Amino acid sequence: MADSTRPVVELSILGLQPRDGRPDDGSGFSSPTWTWPDDDAERPLARLLSRRYLAPSAHDEGEADCRFEDPDRQALGILEADPPAEIDALTRALGDWCLGGGSRESFHERIEAWKAEGFTQLLCFDPIHLKAETDHAITLGPRFLALTAEELDGLIGEMNAWLAQDGMRVERIGRQLYLLARAGEGGVGPANVDLKRAGAPLACLLNRNAGVFLDEHHSDPILRQWLTEVQMWLYPQPFNDERAGRGQPILNSFWPHGMAELTYPLHDEATEAGLIVSDSPAVLARHDALAFEDASPRSLREAIEAGRSLHVVLSEAAWCRLEGDLGGFQRELARIDDWLAGLLESVPGLNVRLLDGQGGVWRRENYLARLWQRLWTGWRRRA
Repeated sequence: MADSTRPVVELSILGLQPRDGRPDDGSGFSSPTWTWPDDDAERPLARLLSRRYLAPSAHDEGEADCRFEDPDRQALGILEADPPAEIDALTRALGDWCLGGGSRESFHERIEAWKAEGFTQLLCFDPIHLKAETDHAITLGPRFLALTAEELDGLIGEMNAWLAQDGMRVERIGRQLYLLARAGEGGVGPANVDLKRAGAPLACLLNRNAGVFLDEHHSDPILRQWLTEVQMWLYPQPFNDERAGRGQPILNSFWPHGMAELTYPLHDEATEAGLIVSDSPAVLARHDALAFEDASPRSLREAIEAGRSLHVVLSEAAWCRLEGDLGGFQRELARIDDWLAGLLESVPGLNVRLLDGQGGVWRRENYLARLWQRLWTGWRRRA
């Protein structure tokens, strides 16, 4: 039983599986287990994963909605009783602004500057690679493309010269791209006043048939027409020739989604006395939270010693899992583990409660139970 006098940290890592999860899905193809590698058994995160995993209770959620697979929405679901069904571009942009060290006040100034130029709408504009299959195309995302900031900046300059005639502009906030548009008669694509919605959230498309989300039920015809024009513009770009020459995948499309009006303010959600740490733009936009990159063990120790509870909500591993990026997933866990080791060294006796963000939790067991679990897991892997 946990010592109630010890300070407690709730660590929610979205996309994480228990270490004894089944590595094969029965399809005849190997399926990776999204967890910590076996050769780091003494690391802090591995010790947490060696505890007993209690899965969430099964319940009927009705018809599946891919929007609920969005890691940013899942992160909000940990902190809010009724999170929005879809995260809009303005919320994501504010979060990315804060992740980059900007303040809410300076983001407000940026919105006013955009409005002064006549822009009225903002969309997420994610770079993607459409991988051609026999009769459809699979959507591969930003982690597959691995575009550098220099590549993005060079492309943005060329693209904005082309977009200007249609009243649009691409801007980069951190590593994310956003599309600014003016609502006006005779515009093209998202600049057109008749466009009522953009595409589904990117999480819906990753590693799936893109065509499913371009039908009349998921997008407007004018969006499909405009994306075709974007793809035709991208195809002959020297930027893509250079990537192909280096054996890298080409950027052959973008995915616009989360269309929002340029309005302000965006209010913080009410938070309790505890401290929230997150890498999710949506969490930083809607809560008084600290960016994970800025959460040094020393600053957290001061908060814990002051009696504040600590809840860490991390989403990058879930994005890697959606994209099928096992290497990125394991690098992210290594980053979390290094951070956790520093925190445990800074705050001796800290009690860390590991959760998967979906109702599952790893619970401490007594010595004999842990020994039996390890023996059973080892036997299963050899069988």
